[in-house]
Amino acid sequence: MEFSKILGVKTIKTYVLIYDSFVQFEIVLACYLMKSSGEIVTVGMNKDPVHSFEGFITVPHIMIDEINIDEVDLFLMPGGDPGGIGERGKLYKLLRELDQKGVVIGAICSAPIHLAKASILKGKRYTTTLTLDEFPEFEKENYEDDNIIIGHNIITAKASAYVDFAIELGKMMNIYQDEEDLLETIRYFKYYDQKLC
Repeated sequence: MEFSKILGVKTIKTYVLIYDSFVQFEIVLACYLMKSSGEIVTVGMNKDPVHSFEGFITVPHIMIDEINIDEVDLFLMPGGDPGGIGERGKLYKLLRELDQKGVVIGAICSAPIHLAKASILKGKRYTTTLTLDEFPEFEKENYEDDNIIIGHNIITAKASAYVDFAIELGKMMNIYQDEEDLLETIRYFKYYDQKLC
């Protein structure tokens, strides 16, 4: 039995969407931090291995229609070719259900387009690395040219902000023991403070 379960501490269950061409580096640090407080479950559209943009081959733990939404604490979506997901109806249905439950959803780089296509960005502030003119689903008036935008249960980020994305997700999921733990994480991963090694 896990130590956290013995103490009655809730562990975080993080589900990560993986698909052909997903950009792994954008979510590696977020997964590293979330793993410190729970479990990582990779989710594929089917059980086939997927190839990340960097060339890694990953076999998903489960398929998207096997998710029990009552077990999802955090749903992460890395960027990549928006067309790499294939048939997206199940994904968009899942995103709407997660949003209605208030589950934290993190989308980085190109991934916010799927939030827009699932109609859960309507009226909400967001950011993305994509060019808005190429995707009519985006509400241009709600776009903000910032590295990270947090709104209620949704966090969007540009690709270059992957460190901030991970740190902010940690805040949202309350993984830091205290303020000093948060500051150490920032100093180590954002400012490369080697004295913390």
